[in-house]
Amino acid sequence: MRYKEWTVWSLTIGLSRSALAQPDYPGALWVPASSNNYTVSNRPGSYPIDYVIIHVTQGSYSGTISWFQNPSARVSAHYVIRSSDGEITQMVRHKDIAWHAGNWNYNTWSIGIEHEGWINDPRWFTTAMYRSSAALTRYICNQYAIPKTRQYIIGHNEVPGATHTDPGPYWDWNYYMSLVAGPNASYVSADFPATIRPGQQIVAVLRFNNTGGVTWRPDGSNPVRLGTQNPRDRSSPFYTPGNWISANRPTPVDYVTNPSELGTFSFVLTGPRSYGSYTESYQLVQEGITWFGPIVSFTIQVVPWDLIHDNTSGAFSVSGTWYTGTSATDKYGSDYRWTSTSPSSPAYARWFLNAPVDGAYDVYAWWSQGSNRSTQARYEVAHASGTTVVTVNQQTNGGRWVYLGRFTFPKGGGNIYLRATAPSGYVVIADAVRIVGPY
Repeated sequence: MRYKEWTVWSLTIGLSRSALAQPDYPGALWVPASSNNYTVSNRPGSYPIDYVIIHVTQGSYSGTISWFQNPSARVSAHYVIRSSDGEITQMVRHKDIAWHAGNWNYNTWSIGIEHEGWINDPRWFTTAMYRSSAALTRYICNQYAIPKTRQYIIGHNEVPGATHTDPGPYWDWNYYMSLVAGPNASYVSADFPATIRPGQQIVAVLRFNNTGGVTWRPDGSNPVRLGTQNPRDRSSPFYTPGNWISANRPTPVDYVTNPSELGTFSFVLTGPRSYGSYTESYQLVQEGITWFGPIVSFTIQVVPWDLIHDNTSGAFSVSGTWYTGTSATDKYGSDYRWTSTSPSSPAYARWFLNAPVDGAYDVYAWWSQGSNRSTQARYEVAHASGTTVVTVNQQTNGGRWVYLGRFTFPKGGGNIYLRATAPSGYVVIADAVRIVGPY
């Protein structure tokens, strides 16, 4: 191969390898520094990685990257971060020793991060830069078991023998370290229903200990909230408009919760219309920053409403003369009501159903049977489409739920009447009714 052809081929392969190289930190760009500007090593086997050192470039993002690529620079850092949006470029591998600290021992023990800007102009230290840098530092600390404290996360000016003053007086160490510590939580307990009915509303409460370094706030620019998981940000079938923030955010933390305090997250679950088993999963999220803490899951069974209205309930009323009976052994509850029949009797008993949600319900009645009971007891079911008469023989089928039919009721509506208008010489028994549904 001729020299010129070999040179072009060699440069092409080199560029391809550079383009294909993956950074150590997910999401960073990879732009390698000149090999004249760092020492190849095999850390942490050759040297432990114990520190993260914070620098300010005293120059631009692009200019710093170009300088570290210049073979004459004789200087480098592992990372450079842009001020405007927090973009991260990695230039030296973690395993290799960047020349950034001005102290050889600290070079071997550390990872250096350069931040675009000037130490005497705090406008360069943007929120985007702080968050991006803190997430990177947190990642490095987690990877190499570096304590997230100021003893191990230091400024260039804090390196022994340093002649540099960066990151300078405007670098907000308190804010930065709170971001590095990051939010974290441990699950404590929950009040969560095992079953729920369509349209039923039940308050759920989840409790977490704040085990991180960030105060949880219910409002502001980065509130801490409960979010849906599995998959993340799904729309929950238990979404409650007017109570939830949105279909994927049940609630913010109930109150300001400092590190080491217990935080609660209270919200309302509304039962969906479809029956079956549902798994609800949640995790905490500091909006705009990160999800954190454990994912907690609960299984909820959505089951039909099964409502019984006895003659002793507030939903029961009578018109005309009715008597209380207790002697029948197949009664529902402690007693029942009865009255004599007559073709012209105006007497009736009424159960107000107060249907919990719109829908079709199965309707049942209970009576105590006997030879003096009417064989033509007239139940009238008032439903969404009108009134349906169901005639039953109360001399049989006593002491159990007898199916009267399936009827559609509006939410908050529905009535069942038992009329005394039947052939004379008998009695009708008003004991209990039941609705199951909706279907």
